[in-house]
Amino acid sequence: MLVKIKLTPMAALLLALAMLYSCQSIQGDRSSASRYEKLKAYADEIKVINTHEHQRWSEENAVMHQKLSHLIQSSYLGADVVSAGGSWIENEKLDSMSMEEYWNINGEALDKCRNTSYYSHFLAGFKILYDFQDPYFTATNVVALSEQVEKNYSDYRKWFHQAFEKAGFELMFLDQYWNQLNTEIDQDHYALVFNINSLVSGASHKPAPGHIGPELIRVAAREGYGLQTLDEYLSFCDFLLKKNLESGAVCLKNSMAYSRSIYYEKVSRELATSLYALPSSELSAEEAKKLADFVFHWIIEKSVEYKLPIQIHTGYLAGNGNTLDNGHPLKLNNLFLEYPEARFVLFHGGFPWTGEYGAFGKMFPNVYLDLVWLPQISRERAVLALDEMLDLVPYNKFFWGGDCAFIEESTGSLEFGRSVVAEVLDRRISRGLLTEELALQILDAIFRENAIRVFALGESIN
Repeated sequence: MLVKIKLTPMAALLLALAMLYSCQSIQGDRSSASRYEKLKAYADEIKVINTHEHQRWSEENAVMHQKLSHLIQSSYLGADVVSAGGSWIENEKLDSMSMEEYWNINGEALDKCRNTSYYSHFLAGFKILYDFQDPYFTATNVVALSEQVEKNYSDYRKWFHQAFEKAGFELMFLDQYWNQLNTEIDQDHYALVFNINSLVSGASHKPAPGHIGPELIRVAAREGYGLQTLDEYLSFCDFLLKKNLESGAVCLKNSMAYSRSIYYEKVSRELATSLYALPSSELSAEEAKKLADFVFHWIIEKSVEYKLPIQIHTGYLAGNGNTLDNGHPLKLNNLFLEYPEARFVLFHGGFPWTGEYGAFGKMFPNVYLDLVWLPQISRERAVLALDEMLDLVPYNKFFWGGDCAFIEESTGSLEFGRSVVAEVLDRRISRGLLTEELALQILDAIFRENAIRVFALGESIN
């Protein structure tokens, strides 16, 4: 039975306006979706300069025959599995464990991670490189997928190159934190980054007489450098800086937030000299920090001389359990004031302190912001943070990096990075804050052009 309802003139007007708004909203949603797809497609075609990776060849890893379980555990997703109540498994056990056995141990915890960005970006890499169609990993599909992984990793260099090309990379900056003094890399895919952690900490870790000591000490002996005085130690550090520069290093990297605060106070050379003269075993924790602080200030001065930007880890720390406050971006403020000619590149959005992080990019001409890893930590926080940062910071100051250990995860990381930037730009166009033309320029800048300019990559790219 059809019931007729008589509306007052005002009610009829309101209903008509509501219907008109609804139609406009639907059209607006369709238009925005189409524009997002256009922006994302444009980003997909950019040959990406990836400003931070930890890629290793198979022979550098503890295991030679990788399975899907190895990739899960060595990825960021592995930390979420542990956080969800799963187990970290010794590599020796993982090597001989079938995927069915792995799933029996960690399948339930892995399922509990299906909502996280760690899970989603990891999955995205397999969708792109393996044509994996399922929405999630399951007890059934991981077996066949692992077999594909093993086949690809049987000739990993060939597989890496194919995946590198398919993902759309042109160059990756390689931070070998596990082998910091190595300068021989595959220059077809990588640009060298000199991780200076061992230099900063090494001044307060001299071995006792008769002991071999860390690699830094062994290399110094092999190269004929004595390390009895601070001047000798700095001379050796300068030798390593020059060696990396001559080997094509494009920047320096400090990731010491994993072991200490990133606050580096100004320490006099006189005090540092007296502290260095003491046996390392006699230094208090505070004295050891002062000595390391002095060395990092000295390295910053050298970075200006050698025109090498310095990448610095800020914010969140990978893995399970650490001192989050170590990486608070505000602790770097004194360095930006002290060294206006140095170029500092801050990592990871400073998450969870994204506002303070963005403020530094706005305040200081010599502070740049790398979105590396932020979309993997939290995709939605990356969207909100980048939208705010684009209100704050000129777009010639942003970079993007993957921060991954193997090509599948790097590919998923890039997919997340592209989608985040495209979504933010689409939203800003919708609000009348950007034109489409400017949005395309910003995509080029973040994923390629800014890195070419700031890191002087003219001869390192095709």
